[in-house]
Amino acid sequence: MTFLLGAGVIRIDVTVSRALACSVAVKANRPQGLTRMFVGRRPEEAPLLAGQVFSLCSFSQSVAARLAVLNAADLPMGDDERRRAAAGLLAERIFESLRALILHWPVSLPEPLTAAAGKHLREALAASQAIIAEVKAKDVDRQRLAAAAARLSGAATGLGIPAQGSMPLAGTACAAILGDATSDHAFAGRRPDRLTIADDAEVVARLCDEADYAALPHLSGRIAETGAYSRPGGADGNRQSSHLADRFLARTGDVGRCLGALHALVETGEQDWALLADSGPSPGVGGYGAVECARGRLYHQAELGADGRLSAYRILAPTEWNFHPAGPFVETVLSSRIGTGEMAVRSVSRLAVLFDPCVAFEVDVREATHA
Repeated sequence: MTFLLGAGVIRIDVTVSRALACSVAVKANRPQGLTRMFVGRRPEEAPLLAGQVFSLCSFSQSVAARLAVLNAADLPMGDDERRRAAAGLLAERIFESLRALILHWPVSLPEPLTAAAGKHLREALAASQAIIAEVKAKDVDRQRLAAAAARLSGAATGLGIPAQGSMPLAGTACAAILGDATSDHAFAGRRPDRLTIADDAEVVARLCDEADYAALPHLSGRIAETGAYSRPGGADGNRQSSHLADRFLARTGDVGRCLGALHALVETGEQDWALLADSGPSPGVGGYGAVECARGRLYHQAELGADGRLSAYRILAPTEWNFHPAGPFVETVLSSRIGTGEMAVRSVSRLAVLFDPCVAFEVDVREATHA
């Protein structure tokens, strides 16, 4: 969810004492007041604007906006539109997950794997874009949609995503990254406190009532996490000796499940909407949309004025949960034996990539005596 206008950066400052992380500070420099662009516009403009403003997960942003304005107007999303949205959401989630894993991993791959991975990523991007273009068309061509889905599946296989399970195929970029993750034992295993559809009503109510909630979301007594590791089958999948490997396999497993869901949707029209999105009315004259995009649960909330135009608009991105100053990323790093110097920076960077922030991040590690 990188903003087209001044993306910002997340700064991660870690202080170590005797190789243990004794202090972790996460500070986000993000664009402010972005949602003011939506206020005063007609409701039907919101999905298009959301897709234009955000350079990552733009289709997910537009679907969340569409759900929010529909519910604000007390209108349903039709079955055909829902099927189209599901195909686009799955295609985008598959590509964005693969792109982040391959391009952002902090340890370089061997040159032959890097070249092959670049080719497969370009193919995955083209296939994902073809699927999204098809579902946006007036009439969907099922043959073109099926061909694009097969193309996306082939690109994912080339990167290492297996037909079954989450263990990457040998000799691929994903297998090499898993090997690197498995060698890093800096972090202890941690069960996620899952942010789910059951939390939507409370999250949206707080989003409407608390001025800073979009920047610092919270649920009482919890350290909520969102994303692949917190989804069904994520933390419950392959248990490895390395927590980083567990998180990596949660991501590859999620891609595999999305591919299966996409093929089922293309072939039969069947889809489990509740696993992809949720929506409903929000307090007052508003509505919300929640979408499970690559990085986790994304919320849009809209309110309509007496003139029928948008009178308020709010967006809550998954990064704000995972990189909250007291959130799951910080909780995982604290008290971990990450070492010192470049070794510590690499470990923290690996973990940050697997939490997958929607903006760039910088890691600084200092000894306690020099902090």
